[in-house]
Amino acid sequence: MTTVYLVTSALMVLTIAAVRHHRSSVSVPVTIMLLAIAGWNLVRADRGPIDPTPSIAVAINVVFVQITAAAFYVATRRLVQGRWHMPRWFWAVAIAFGTASFVGMLPSVGLTTGDAYYASPVYVMHLAYSFALFGGGVLTLNSRQHDPSPHVRHVVMAVQVGTLSVLTAQVLFPGFTPLAVATMAMVMAWTTGHVAAWSRSASRAGRLLDSIGVFIFVIDRAGRLQDWNGPAASLLRLTGHTAEQGLHVSSALAMSVPFLDESTVTLPIEGGELRTAVTVHPVDPLARGSDRVVMLRPVRSTVESSSFPAVSGALKGHDPATQTLGRKAALEMLRIAAVEGRQMLRIDVVPRTPRRADDVMFLVARRMEARATERGWLDVPWARLDTWTLIAPMLDPTFEGVPARIPLDDLGLDMLVSFHRPAAAEPPEAFVRRMTEEGLNRDSAQG
Repeated sequence: MTTVYLVTSALMVLTIAAVRHHRSSVSVPVTIMLLAIAGWNLVRADRGPIDPTPSIAVAINVVFVQITAAAFYVATRRLVQGRWHMPRWFWAVAIAFGTASFVGMLPSVGLTTGDAYYASPVYVMHLAYSFALFGGGVLTLNSRQHDPSPHVRHVVMAVQVGTLSVLTAQVLFPGFTPLAVATMAMVMAWTTGHVAAWSRSASRAGRLLDSIGVFIFVIDRAGRLQDWNGPAASLLRLTGHTAEQGLHVSSALAMSVPFLDESTVTLPIEGGELRTAVTVHPVDPLARGSDRVVMLRPVRSTVESSSFPAVSGALKGHDPATQTLGRKAALEMLRIAAVEGRQMLRIDVVPRTPRRADDVMFLVARRMEARATERGWLDVPWARLDTWTLIAPMLDPTFEGVPARIPLDDLGLDMLVSFHRPAAAEPPEAFVRRMTEEGLNRDSAQG
């Protein structure tokens, strides 16, 4: 049995070479976990298969177990949740439990007197703490057990099987517990080479990104591509490039670096030109060297090709920022409503703090489209009348109970909802002028 422990300890050290450092926030705790398990097995080899009496070796063994559990929990949280930072209380609890368990297992202290340390309160608290961390890590991974990524599902299943093995070993054959945990560590080392599957396999986020009618690139500090949405991949194909991690976006799109927020860039594509408005956001504003999200919104295009990606901002009459009908189409919509006597829904957005209009209106437009779909209005043509106003023709005349002011606390703004119908003898031009002048007056008041 001693040989098995020594071989397992050596295997854990060798497995460190298989750890890939694509994301150090994951690879570092996995490496710590491998080293802790190697120490755990090494101490078990020194203690022998049967060693129930308290000793300094048992105290060291307990510390290695707790380091393993804590490293496993941190790695799983960062795999699933991305940039998860350990709070100070986590460090404090880990250090407190490790110190208390180590001291409590020393024979000189006298807290674990007797022939078996398994029955001591110190050991019971150690087990509760360690298995709480292991259980927390397993539950964190289980939240992705139906993930569309095959790799993620395989890792979750492997960890679930490994957890059953660890529990079985701890109950029936405690000496085999470090061997069972070693298999879980190898699974964690394997997944460090596939961290992209975790960061890009959230199906809801992926569907949302692909549904947005703008080109979205996530780049690192050097301008290398890290992530992208469907329209962005289509745009790169038109330039003769394939979207893949590490691609230099500046070279592929012939853009100068650094990418400047609120700038305008013209892209040469298939003998034509695509003029885009550039928006740049740091992924983590508080981190130095953070990745950047670069959004390119089409403003004007001379490209005539059936292969051009279906980006609504590139279509005639659409507002490139909100991906709804633009002002020209909105004015025409008002004229038609005046002629037909149709009721118009008007939404005036009032930010509570200074905000970038295009970004706010983009989110509001997406939310209103979702609400219209929920109520069965599948073909409502939303249009941006001015900077802070959206309008839409309404087929259902019953809107009793709709509040005039709707707060959107998560976006930090209020929506002023109003319904307008042209007067009986009001000319179409007068109705259009009345609707537009209200927006201009409100914009000047906000400015």
